[in-house]
Amino acid sequence: MPFCTIVEFEWADPSERERLEAALGAAGADGPPEGRLAKIVSVDDSGARVIEVWRSGDHARAFAERSAPAVAEMPTPSRVAGFEVTSYDLA
Repeated sequence: MPFCTIVEFEWADPSERERLEAALGAAGADGPPEGRLAKIVSVDDSGARVIEVWRSGDHARAFAERSAPAVAEMPTPSRVAGFEVTSYDLA
């Protein structure tokens, strides 16, 4: 069953945005990870949101384990959520 992760960041210091963008670039340097179906990222002056849809929770977990070093370089998230997807439509 597909699995969705949502990670949100909030910041007042503009350097946090730079840290996140650098870490996101490093994490995506090897192309899309196995099992990721979709990725949506929004970054603005007050924070960011990263939404990913995975083939399964196992794929999401495997990516989280592999990307731990890059995540350690990111600002601390203000919210993290993960859940099984019951409906997934693409236009």
